[in-house]
Amino acid sequence: MNPISSNPPHTVRRSPLTSFEAAHVRRGQHWLNGERLRTYSLVALVCYGVFLLVYLYRTEWQHRPDFGPLAMDFLPFWSASFLALHHHAIDAYNVVALTAVETDAIARDPGVLPWLYPPTFLLAVYPLALLPFKFAAVVFLGGTLALFVRVMCAIVPGRQTVLLVLAFPGAALVLVSGQNGLLTASIAGIGLVLLRRQPVLAGICLGLLCIKPHLAVLFPLALLCSRSWRVLAAMAATAAVLLVVSVLAFGTGTLAAFLHNAGMIAGFVESGRAALARIPTVFALATLAHVPAAWAYTAQGAAALIGAAAVCNAWGRECSYELRAAVLICASLLVSPYLFDYDLTWLGMLIAWCVRHGLARGWKRYEREWLVGLWFVPIAGVFVVMQLKFQFMPLVVAATLWMLMRRIAQERREPAVLEGGDVQSEPSLVPFQGLQR
Repeated sequence: MNPISSNPPHTVRRSPLTSFEAAHVRRGQHWLNGERLRTYSLVALVCYGVFLLVYLYRTEWQHRPDFGPLAMDFLPFWSASFLALHHHAIDAYNVVALTAVETDAIARDPGVLPWLYPPTFLLAVYPLALLPFKFAAVVFLGGTLALFVRVMCAIVPGRQTVLLVLAFPGAALVLVSGQNGLLTASIAGIGLVLLRRQPVLAGICLGLLCIKPHLAVLFPLALLCSRSWRVLAAMAATAAVLLVVSVLAFGTGTLAAFLHNAGMIAGFVESGRAALARIPTVFALATLAHVPAAWAYTAQGAAALIGAAAVCNAWGRECSYELRAAVLICASLLVSPYLFDYDLTWLGMLIAWCVRHGLARGWKRYEREWLVGLWFVPIAGVFVVMQLKFQFMPLVVAATLWMLMRRIAQERREPAVLEGGDVQSEPSLVPFQGLQR
């Protein structure tokens, strides 16, 4: 029996949750009520607005040269697109050629901003340079934010979800830096939302994660453990097709160039030349502590194995789907030694699945407080780790995974908790109705 698609005969379906307040009425009041969620979210949005006003004042009024353009990490995306559109895709992996395009785009020296992604991601950014840099950044970042909001609303329907997502510090970090964390988190989220009802479409979505393959490592393992063969086949086929198309479009040399640049960034991290405070991995933790590289890689490998074991446990045996999804997302953040803080936007998806589970099944003590802490983790690298010189963020992720596994074990020990299976709180697919037709 497939533990994902199984519907026990005694299942009693509940109507989809419509708001956080509905759960408070059923479960009793908690200090983190709907009014406080609104207030805290509005305060965060006001802070973002103040930051933007100060930035504009410094750059447009005072013309401060030490304030560079926002979304600087988007510059390699646009520049790689420019080179690909002009039939020089392989030069996207040439730091000198890429830097020349970046300098022309912003009329100043951008520093070293290499293109570090596989040729499959070139397909995703290919049309961006049809627009000027600033307009392309607005379209890309605004579009991925809108997609992220829709996915989060599919997991946790409710009026406050949009406000909470817009106030999420992880989203703000991605917008300011100009990165792709919102895109990859949304792709993973859509795949997990559609997995049980639209397996082929879910597999196609998950196959798109090949644009950042180190984030997708555990997804095939989860699908194998749950015997979700159609999803796994669709995911593999999508990844293979994208790879073939990208090689045909940009040449086989882009694959070798990608591997070369991957080795380059690995050297930066190993030597400490990269901003280790913004790399929330066990490897960065060990490197900051001056542990030899061999031992740091060993520790990272152990973290990856722990994540894989957690996924096998969660997806290979019966438990609520919300916890399965949360475990997969959480464990995926423990695998790669070269994760960056903007990838912690995935924690937003993790929080959403945990909230859905808590609203449907009830909360354990301090679970909500822990989720509040996770909400702030993406910006901890910039504001905390840089001061402490101690990379604690992977420890937070590992602790979250342990809490999720303990909750799963408890559900399995208590049949009453599992009664109704994982279909009691089926995610709302309304935002994706167009995809299902």
